[in-house]
Amino acid sequence: SLGFGMAFGAVGSMVGSAVSGTFGANGGIKGALLSAGNSDRLTLALCRMRGAALKLGQLLSIQDEHVIPKDSPLRAVIDRVREEAEQMPTDQLFTVLRDNLGEGWREKLEGFEEAPLAAASIGQVHRAKTLEGMPVALKLQYPGVADSIDSDISTLSFLLTPLAPRGLFLGTALKELRVAMVAETDYRAEARMTERMRELLASSAPAFRVPRVAWELCGDRVLATELLPGVPIDQVAGMSQGVRDSVAQRIMILTVRELFEFHLMQTDPNWSNFLYDATADSVNLIDFGATVEYSPDFCYQYATLVRAAAHRDREALVKVSLEMGFLTGKESPEFLDAHVAAAFITGEPFAAKRYDFGTCRMTERNSSYIGTMLKGRLTPPPRSCYTLHRKLSGAFLSCMKLKASVECHDLFEDAFRDLDA
Repeated sequence: SLGFGMAFGAVGSMVGSAVSGTFGANGGIKGALLSAGNSDRLTLALCRMRGAALKLGQLLSIQDEHVIPKDSPLRAVIDRVREEAEQMPTDQLFTVLRDNLGEGWREKLEGFEEAPLAAASIGQVHRAKTLEGMPVALKLQYPGVADSIDSDISTLSFLLTPLAPRGLFLGTALKELRVAMVAETDYRAEARMTERMRELLASSAPAFRVPRVAWELCGDRVLATELLPGVPIDQVAGMSQGVRDSVAQRIMILTVRELFEFHLMQTDPNWSNFLYDATADSVNLIDFGATVEYSPDFCYQYATLVRAAAHRDREALVKVSLEMGFLTGKESPEFLDAHVAAAFITGEPFAAKRYDFGTCRMTERNSSYIGTMLKGRLTPPPRSCYTLHRKLSGAFLSCMKLKASVECHDLFEDAFRDLDA
């Protein structure tokens, strides 16, 4: 119904533009697909579909204005999706609790708030309290969301294929999104990953905190973790320069340690997964459903790629890109130039003793190469890089959002030496 509704909406927009003589100026077919009426249809559908569709919208919502301009209809859609995810009806909410915690679920809690703290792509979060008095975030999975992943992906493919350039390899990207979504619906696995990250970062307190798991309140579709205080990281943008630099430094430290030390990375860069507690001066980390484990060999190979980019070593960069599968060896000279130039820009933070994300214009500068790379790309990126690049781009975008100055060079070089030892 969404597809037909948007098709009719697009036809109406095209006819109206043609009559007024503004069809080309309004963006042609793509503009029609994202007309004001279709934007409303798409927003409503994404919010109701939840699952994969809403996850994609939320991932896009952290992109800055050089990737998705502020005044574009798509920006309006994804910003609304981020805020308007629909809540579970009360009877559905109680059914999820009974199915996972038993008929006497209320007796296992000292308190429970029916109004959700947040509604996201896979589930919604409620404030509760254990019998021991520990405040917890009780995450409840939407009924049927795991079973609807395949149909959601098919719908997204139908909607986005007309808008996607060939070099985006949309089909591959959506397959990887499906894998990620299946993993994120496994709440027991998320509980285990939360505990692993808590152990790995235990010595880093209070710079980082990871919540405890309340196992007695967990089920297949319910996850209970300690409720940690703080504001989402994008709200730190209004704080002092010292605080912004300190928080951004910790985001980069975490990113480097996850990949090159732990080989275990939480790959969902949603700003709400990183909460800054100003009272304790702590970055509190939540939501480990998108945690991915990488092989040591992959991490070392990727580190050599980053180092080649940071050192602006074209020959080494192309060599590792071929070995990892970013390139086939048959790309045009224009594509290779764009690939190398974009990589050099992305490697800049690891080349400077202190990098100013506030003035770097990284996405704006890289955007000038996107057209060439989308037209000339012959192969999709390696599978592991879909999740990895989601986290890396999120870390960079967070630092840019905070207009922070961060020491990245020594951080990365120390990590590389440990890998190379």
